[in-house]
Amino acid sequence: MPNILLVAPWFSEVQTHCVQCFLDLPGARVGVLTQEAPDRVPPAIAARLAACERVADAGRSEQLVAAAEKVRAQWGRIDRFEGYLEMLQVPIAEARDALGVDGMGAEVARNFRDKNRMKDVLRQAGVPVARQALVRDLGDARAFAAAVGYPIVLKPLAGFGARNTQRATDEASLAQALAALQPTAEQPAQAEEFVQGEEHTFESVVIDGEVVWSSTTAYVPRPLQVLENAWMQYALILPREPLPPHAQAFAATNQKALAALGVRHGLTHMEWFLRDDGSFVVSEVGARPPGANIMPLLRAAHGADPWAAWAQLMVERRWQFPARRFAAGTVFLRAKDGGPTVRGVQGTAAMQRALGPALVAMKLPQPGQPRSTHYEGDGFVLVHHPRTEGVVQALRTVLDTVSIR
Repeated sequence: MPNILLVAPWFSEVQTHCVQCFLDLPGARVGVLTQEAPDRVPPAIAARLAACERVADAGRSEQLVAAAEKVRAQWGRIDRFEGYLEMLQVPIAEARDALGVDGMGAEVARNFRDKNRMKDVLRQAGVPVARQALVRDLGDARAFAAAVGYPIVLKPLAGFGARNTQRATDEASLAQALAALQPTAEQPAQAEEFVQGEEHTFESVVIDGEVVWSSTTAYVPRPLQVLENAWMQYALILPREPLPPHAQAFAATNQKALAALGVRHGLTHMEWFLRDDGSFVVSEVGARPPGANIMPLLRAAHGADPWAAWAQLMVERRWQFPARRFAAGTVFLRAKDGGPTVRGVQGTAAMQRALGPALVAMKLPQPGQPRSTHYEGDGFVLVHHPRTEGVVQALRTVLDTVSIR
């Protein structure tokens, strides 16, 4: 019987489903460390948990260790210590080290969480990455811009995805970006050269250091463009072929990057650029399941739950996932007007009629809710089709018919 301890700070829809997938593993004994009060744990989960300990801050490894030691005193041992949230990867890894639990250790976790360190590791391994530097003030940022030329990108050192990413095109926008990020000597920001090209993701399953499964998606348009233009809608396409030719050509670079960063087991998420000249640039890598609706896209394309496959991977070190049957895509709907709240959604009935069986799921905002400032927007529509071209057409239908005001 494997003894599995999960870190679930709160019970969102995805987090709840994730815990359920571990509970469904044959013979598993599962416990949870959470910031939630006992009455906030979903009853269906609470009834099946073998342990549930509350921590004040799941981001502090010493609290995770103290709570885990209470569970270990009851169970005798802990075989796996897991959690999928990006900001918890280092504290969970530090707790693994302190408890002697097999899995990704803190030194490897820091290769993924500290983006400047990540780029240094990749560059030393010969993996193509954008030029970057730590900036602590306007002087550092000006020096970097002078060295690489505008535009440049600035982001938090421990960021993920495009959250809080800023693009500076001149002295004025550089000052604005630094005002938003507020770097200091103790908490610097990361500056990078702006890479031109198509932006893609590359998801991989690694077992014993070897990539055993991969998939790719395409961002349309780039997330940073969406953040800078409130009117833009944002789509993600998962092609019918898991690795089209451009992704097959990139696969060796992906393997080299993951080996350099130290991945032994897990599901990884990489963001990378395909330049117009056919060359590659690795942007960021996460040692965790992907966001941006990629897990639902995989479910729609494969007819199986990738969260359940991930749970099995992390516990049993094996990957069982069926072949792809569909292409899939998602549109993140963003309100087109400048107001602070959602007033209404138009065109959903026409969209449903036009899409028919291609429509997999949709989540729409309620009138009166605050407008989202995130690039994933105020709602989404998810589609699939036997052909990639069919998904592209379905996404165009969504964009042409649905409007959030």
